[in-house]
Amino acid sequence: MKHPTQRGATLIEVLVAIVVLAIALFGMAGLTSAALKYNQFSRMRATGLSLVNDYAERARANLSGFAGYAHTKAYNASVREAASTDPTALPVACKIDTSVPDKPVNTCGAAIATYDLAQWLTNVENRLPGGTAYVTTELVDAPSGVNGLPATRVLNIWLIWSAIAEDAGFGQRQTCPIDGANISAPAEVNCMYFRITL
Repeated sequence: MKHPTQRGATLIEVLVAIVVLAIALFGMAGLTSAALKYNQFSRMRATGLSLVNDYAERARANLSGFAGYAHTKAYNASVREAASTDPTALPVACKIDTSVPDKPVNTCGAAIATYDLAQWLTNVENRLPGGTAYVTTELVDAPSGVNGLPATRVLNIWLIWSAIAEDAGFGQRQTCPIDGANISAPAEVNCMYFRITL
């Protein structure tokens, strides 16, 4: 007596196919998640570069007020440190007089720096989530033996913004100014550091 031939898939074959499909879908979900994280960081980095270029150009145009471009307040993601709407308050009255070339008068450096900083912080806060900046200024003397060169002006800029805590292996977070900016939970923020020579 002949046994009839079986057709179709058995239950075990169906279960194996489902397991293989599930593993593939989990792999795709992981790849998609990682791609979204890197895409978001790339977007933030492009935004950060734009913001830093803007600030460097402002400082470069106002060398007499260079010291006023420092911003060393503690980080607080829940509080905006500058106005959230434009226009920023106008600079205080100041005077520029170059009628005597040997003795020019410029009292606008600090006023323009204050204005630039307030306006720039507004941009940072509006473009980065919970964003602010920590900025220090420094003057680097010319190398010994070189006469006649002025000190080099350097801006150290950390952009800081709120972030979902990431695994240590993500590898995109740069060193934050934890002491100066008083960042109590560094895992909850992202930082980008830039050193700009003017």
